[in-house]
Amino acid sequence: MTLSPSHKALRVLIATLSVGLALLAAFATPAGTLVGAGILIFLTPFVALDPASRLTALLLALHGANWLSSTEVPADVRDWALTGITTVALLTIHLAAALAAALPPAAPLPRATLLRWTRRGLTVIGLALPVWVLLVAQSTDAPSGVPVITYAALASVATLALAFVLARAQDRPRIVTAPGAERR
Repeated sequence: MTLSPSHKALRVLIATLSVGLALLAAFATPAGTLVGAGILIFLTPFVALDPASRLTALLLALHGANWLSSTEVPADVRDWALTGITTVALLTIHLAAALAAALPPAAPLPRATLLRWTRRGLTVIGLALPVWVLLVAQSTDAPSGVPVITYAALASVATLALAFVLARAQDRPRIVTAPGAERR
């Protein structure tokens, strides 16, 4: 299999970020382990070689589990900065793998496609940034109550909203027209 230079760059990006995240969790967090980093580093080449495989989802899930098990609830700006870096790196690994899987490996990535995917990734980061800043500001003065219940309630509302959107999308009639036919 011959890879275009752009596909090679995507795979190098996946590998570099994955190894970097594993090492970050191992050495920059209070409970990081070399075992967790070793498992992630072992899995990384398989994902870099075949980003369209299910191993990519496994790698991302293991990175998330490794990060959550290695860190405590962020309490200061340093912890939140590490969490933000980890989030952006995970998003970048996901986007790079999805983009590499979207086109044949020998095909170069069109500039317009790369720009579109970059804009979408930056949009996600831009929409998440205000929430992240709010959480950083709030972490200095924790609210009373049980945070797990609050997060469970938010997750439930988000899941219900997603279910509603998906149900509405299935109920809408789809109009299929023949190629070249005019819509009236």
